[in-house]
Amino acid sequence: MSGRFSTRPTGFLFAVFLCAPGVADAHVKWFCGPIDGSAPPLPLRDVVTPLFLELLVLFVALVVIGGMIDALIARFVTATVFKADRVAVLNDVIVRVGVAVYALCLWGNLAVVLWADPSSGSILTPDLYGTNRLVGLLQLAAAITVLIPRLSLIAAAIMVILYGLGVMKFGLFYMIDYLFFIGLAAYIALSGTSSRRFSFHVYRVPILVGSLSLSLMWTAVEKFLFPQWTISVLLLHPGVTAGQSFSTVATIAGFVEFSLAFYLLAGREVLGRIGAILLGIVFVIAMPEFGMLDVVGHIPVLLILLVALITGETPLQVLCRGGDPGVLISGWKVGRAYLAVLGILTALYYGLHALSVSL
Repeated sequence: MSGRFSTRPTGFLFAVFLCAPGVADAHVKWFCGPIDGSAPPLPLRDVVTPLFLELLVLFVALVVIGGMIDALIARFVTATVFKADRVAVLNDVIVRVGVAVYALCLWGNLAVVLWADPSSGSILTPDLYGTNRLVGLLQLAAAITVLIPRLSLIAAAIMVILYGLGVMKFGLFYMIDYLFFIGLAAYIALSGTSSRRFSFHVYRVPILVGSLSLSLMWTAVEKFLFPQWTISVLLLHPGVTAGQSFSTVATIAGFVEFSLAFYLLAGREVLGRIGAILLGIVFVIAMPEFGMLDVVGHIPVLLILLVALITGETPLQVLCRGGDPGVLISGWKVGRAYLAVLGILTALYYGLHALSVSL
């Protein structure tokens, strides 16, 4: 089969969503082998292929329609799941327990990429391997302090230090993939007892969800600019391609991941939650295929998605989408924002990559 889809719309959509779950994994770097950070991305002319443009039109249309339906539903349905105070308590439990479990897994070297010595350990994520005993102790300390609200600032500081160690070892550009760890650190710091006296306490969930949305959209753009990383994973797991060419599936995976992550950024009560659910399904479906490394490595992502699901709309979504309740205007604004974010992140990726190589 060629890299282009059949022109039949039903088959086209079926192929998109059949291929997507197995490879719309945000971190193909965990499975494709060591990455050469100095390798140049594909030139833009090779990225914007006829297939790319077809998929762009399709997904913009889906996003616009979704935004219109979301605005229409918002007129009649209040999607609040819990009262605000219960949401805050539940979110705190999810984040603190989830981060503690994940930090313990890191301390026990349960999340290290397959080509590294498992005893070498990792910093925050499986591909940041080659640590020392001090890093392990820091991650153990994070697991303990994050469970004690009065030590929230210490737990947050430890996470920032670990992120900084990742920057020192792998570079700031590489660590953009993992901005959600900064979001987690900010959330934990703003959840402390003392922080509740200040108004910025209410921004902890927007920061957390926004950081994950940007991280996922960034790695989605990466699938367009470095399709060889996704293709190298597909060569080991050809069953997830559903008969499509590897390059086609890599492009589909990028659009699926970008679109669902964008829903987190701009969706209302319903669409934002749908984005969180579908992203969660994508990650969970990939786990049997990619194993324990995928299960452990995506604990932070899944706990943030759970927070987004429980919380629903925040000031972040209103800021990105606008507050106009009109159905047609909402669809127009969401579609425009989708194109703007895709264009801005793509330009930033090219620019920051060039800057990182030149330094």
